[in-house]
Amino acid sequence: MTPFVSPAASALWECVSAVPELRFGPLSLSRVPIGIEVRPCQDAGLAASSLRVIPVTDLRTLSQTDDLGRFRPNKASPNLMRGWAHLATDPQSLDAALDSLIPGGLADWYAARSGTANAVPWQQYADRQTGMYRNVSALNEPEAEEVARAGCHERCCTRRRLWTVGDRPPEAPSGKSEVPCLEPCALLLELARRAQRSNASEERSQLTLPESDLAIIDTLFDIALDHPDASLREGDLSAPGNPRRILLLREKLLPWLPAKTRGSGH
Repeated sequence: MTPFVSPAASALWECVSAVPELRFGPLSLSRVPIGIEVRPCQDAGLAASSLRVIPVTDLRTLSQTDDLGRFRPNKASPNLMRGWAHLATDPQSLDAALDSLIPGGLADWYAARSGTANAVPWQQYADRQTGMYRNVSALNEPEAEEVARAGCHERCCTRRRLWTVGDRPPEAPSGKSEVPCLEPCALLLELARRAQRSNASEERSQLTLPESDLAIIDTLFDIALDHPDASLREGDLSAPGNPRRILLLREKLLPWLPAKTRGSGH
């Protein structure tokens, strides 16, 4: 009996064969003479001889933690462990490798490519939440968009956000991979919960600063994001030093920060 090969895996195999490199979530996929090589994006330019070869049976375990041994709750996060490569010799083995490294990524990619993907808008997603998350629907559109831009920032996730907030457009493809995001994830939901709680309960302060001080704050954001606290886990959104918390604060301050920080998307 001929083994079943999913149409999604076959389509991706053809796509990778037609380009020098395809960025698929935190992964770099490239055609080699005997198949498709899978490796972390950060290692895309390294010689194959400098990377250890990982069998498909070890890929799921490898994807669980980053280089510092911290758990990766988001498998599309760019903090994938480095220094390895895996060879997929046919579409079926590529399917198995991607299922271990970025579960659901191939199916979402194929749905978006074939026009059958149904992205869930923020308000629809928020309205169906219950329990401790029931109040996230109280975020207004500007507040929800701030959460989306912070939580889905390329520093935090390699998926391109196709779900939207109100009439705002999907996330721009620049800086993101081919893998789409069709609805908010658990980390985004927790960030929204914390944002809604602080917006509703904490007193507002007014602060007037000269442009030179705002430029310093802008620089401090870059330093904090480029050198995060190595002891913090990605999913610990209670920590003020969590990159998503820092990015959310920066989103709130963007109208006052130097224009270079805002970019075309803001």
